Amino acid sequence: MAGRTATGAEALRDWLSTAAAALEEVREPLDALNVFPVADADTGGNLAATVRAGADAARLVGTSLLGELLGICAQHCLEEARGNSGTLLAVMLAGMAEPLTDAKRLSAPELAAALDHARVRVTSALNDPVEGTIWTLVRTVAEASEEWVARSTEEPGSHRGLVALLEHLVQEGCRTVAASGEQLEVLRGTGRVDAGALGVLIVLDCLSHTVAGKAYPGAPERPYGRWLTTPEPADRNPSAHPSRGPATDPDAVEFMCTIALDPLAAATVRHELTGIGDSVIMTAIDPTGPRMRWKVHVHVGTAAEAMAVLTRHGRPTGITTETLAPGGRS
Repeated sequence: MAGRTATGAEALRDWLSTAAAALEEVREPLDALNVFPVADADTGGNLAATVRAGADAARLVGTSLLGELLGICAQHCLEEARGNSGTLLAVMLAGMAEPLTDAKRLSAPELAAALDHARVRVTSALNDPVEGTIWTLVRTVAEASEEWVARSTEEPGSHRGLVALLEHLVQEGCRTVAASGEQLEVLRGTGRVDAGALGVLIVLDCLSHTVAGKAYPGAPERPYGRWLTTPEPADRNPSAHPSRGPATDPDAVEFMCTIALDPLAAATVRHELTGIGDSVIMTAIDPTGPRMRWKVHVHVGTAAEAMAVLTRHGRPTGITTETLAPGGRS
């Protein structure tokens, strides 16, 4: 896989398959790193399962249009998204798809546009973005890609330029993940980094290797592999636990569902969920029609509280609830 063939639809299929396998390989270390937004030790599994849904969908879609392919895959990721981290990764992929509507191969300017749109989607999905998380990583690589394209002397559509951009973004991503250990209060002094941000960096690095026509060697062999060895399980490190919100309640749950809402109702639901819980994420799964289908994620004291809010505005479907104790989903 080299040259132009590494930038088309088949390359995107290879990327998602590679990323799903890479995340599965480091599922347990990422689970052990998981301390934000709550130390429930399942970020690795959630990311791997979410990307696998997109990779499986990619093999069933015959289109050569990058935006159509990635959009369908992202929709499957959103439908099957697990936890805070999986949902945000799915939102990122959905955002990347939209500027690539008519593209048949990826270029540096198109990647920059895709990442900028992903930044907008991820930011809009979050009620309270926190530095040192997936949001920071997505924002940083989006800004870095825009700056790189603006100053690059490469031909805008060249394969070499896209390879160089992705390598640059992986380096910037490593610096961003390293900084998360100080940006997130729960990580300071622990020697850890944010598990979600590290997982998304792995996904980005898999894209870099795919476009370059190189086999991904596995996360432990990459510069960020050092963060996959942690001094102790997260649930034994008291300083690694958040100290606010429903997640401090031993009976609290992560609640997820889909629901059809018009934009006004969606804004109302977001506001009301924020009043009873935290880690609120809301994003449109298929943004068409007056009543769009939304993916909803919230950490809340009881599932009944979330249902009381949602059923005033529509009919939730695909409901999942998981305890926020270690072994749940986050």
